[in-house]
Amino acid sequence: MASSISLASPILLVILFHLVLEIDHTCFASNATQKTPTGLRITLTRGGFGKKLSNSLHALNSLSEAENGAKHRTYSSITSRVRAHEDEYVMELTSGTPPVKFSAIMDTGSDLIWTKCKRKTSSSSSLSKVSEGCDTLQIPAICKQKYADGKSIKVTMVRELLTIGDGKTAIVTFGCGIPGGKDNFMYDGVVGMGRGKLSLVSQLNESVFSYCLDSSSEKGILLIGSKAVTAITNSNFQTTTLITQGKESYYYISLEGISVGQTRLPIDKSNFAIKENNRGGMIIDSGTTFTYLEKGIIDMIENEFFKQTKLNKSKDGYTPYTDLNRCFNSPYDANIIPKLVFHFSGANWDVPRENYIYEKKGKACLAFIANHKKDAQLSIFGNMQQQNMMVLYDLDKNSLSFMPAKCNQL
Repeated sequence: MASSISLASPILLVILFHLVLEIDHTCFASNATQKTPTGLRITLTRGGFGKKLSNSLHALNSLSEAENGAKHRTYSSITSRVRAHEDEYVMELTSGTPPVKFSAIMDTGSDLIWTKCKRKTSSSSSLSKVSEGCDTLQIPAICKQKYADGKSIKVTMVRELLTIGDGKTAIVTFGCGIPGGKDNFMYDGVVGMGRGKLSLVSQLNESVFSYCLDSSSEKGILLIGSKAVTAITNSNFQTTTLITQGKESYYYISLEGISVGQTRLPIDKSNFAIKENNRGGMIIDSGTTFTYLEKGIIDMIENEFFKQTKLNKSKDGYTPYTDLNRCFNSPYDANIIPKLVFHFSGANWDVPRENYIYEKKGKACLAFIANHKKDAQLSIFGNMQQQNMMVLYDLDKNSLSFMPAKCNQL
């Protein structure tokens, strides 16, 4: 299980980082490490699923850097979609020399790798200053990432030895994070798996990775490189295209429609198209629990669902999870729940009952959340809807493949 580390804890993993560089506002150059491709298998642990939590978070599209009373610089390169609550799949890594363990969310919706730490003298002999300039990284040496509920984290960029999965080591660029004020994050950090240059897959020079998120054992696996490639040979995979336009970090997929049971909803695929200024579209994101859609589309799903099941909507106002408000009493007969299908370009993703009905203490809710006003046009295919699937990303072919799988047996 993921540990929850506060900055006051004496066992802070960040004693691991405790940066050797003094706090300033510029990055310094050093030689980049040669990267070689390899295969990795990493165990994932699902944390906190089924608990009622605070409002989910999403990052504002800016970072600011204070320069001794000067004007703030604004950056728009890090736009993490991670919802900072417990329902995430987490990996264990070690960092530094000697190595110190930390737990971090596996997030395909962002690039940055960061972990909690303090800015003090480091005992790690493998720590070094970042090799690229700040403008090249598009991340200031000292920055503050803000979240929608007021939480924030300051990040200082360093290069450090990371040990991943079954023993792979690499020098990577990542952030030392300082939660702001009384803010506390459930996990030690985030491992970005996005398309940008700072993500784990990019820094390992890998173009293929896959994961399988189990819904029953609270476990999962992440495969990178050659160990992910072996899964491609299975003919049962369906494949859709990863759209290359849009924001650099995101994995956009082409959603063309949604069916409830045998009924195709009257949704035009233009609802999910990427529009001017990279607005809209749908991304697939392992760091967001539930699927986010425009309110009108969720209304269609809800209306057709209750029409087919003849279930009664809940009127007591209770919801087992914040932001899920389309609820009903859990039916004894599971067979009355229709299958949900997301129709992607060239592939159909069947979503069974357990992947779109969130249940707790006799109450059940449709596991969809209406988009926030700031990003109302962006849809997100969340990790609950991806459970019990082997999902494979091939960045050379710009393709996303998937097939049903028993993740705990892989």
